Amino acid sequence: MRLTRLVPALIPGLLWLLPGSPAAQPAAITLQRDGTVAIAGRTMRCGNIRSRLDPGLDNLGLSVPDRALIVVNPALLSREPETVRLFVFAHECGHHHVGGSELGADCWAVKRGLSEGWLSRDGLKQVCRSFGNMPETSTHPSAARRCSNLDRCFATETAQMARELPRPQPTSKPAAAQPAVETPPRLVSGPTPARASCELSGGCPFGPDRER
Repeated sequence: MRLTRLVPALIPGLLWLLPGSPAAQPAAITLQRDGTVAIAGRTMRCGNIRSRLDPGLDNLGLSVPDRALIVVNPALLSREPETVRLFVFAHECGHHHVGGSELGADCWAVKRGLSEGWLSRDGLKQVCRSFGNMPETSTHPSAARRCSNLDRCFATETAQMARELPRPQPTSKPAAAQPAVETPPRLVSGPTPARASCELSGGCPFGPDRER
């Protein structure tokens, strides 16, 4: 009876831990009214390029430069880590800047991720793992080649950002205070003896030519 009573109390906790529970679901990828895409709590935009969500797309995303369009599959993309979701959008945006080069679009996405602060070394490893063991195809380089390129782009961009950081200005030590030197007062005229003073005025009771 005790076990029977405990089971109903355990069920809500088990459902909360199940992968399909609402608490485990990632934030939805949504298209905003202004044409931006909300991904992983960030608002992603690619200049004047339009964005579209297509749950029927057989890929995470693609770019259509001739139509100034980016298409992503929100269902597939939501299964990936947050950094990978952001990277996919940035990669497709990169094609609108560098053309059809996959490696060039990867580098462009790395630069954007670093400048916006959502790409770290660990995040780069997640992106690399998302390629799996993909071999070279007519449209895409192999996973190994893309990962090597990502590492190189990441290292180059982080070094460039470090060079652009303002260098701290050297602080100059304050000059040591010089001890104050007391200057003795200058005597303009010394005191006049009383006798000399009275002789000058003619009022001395005993002068040099006078006798007592």
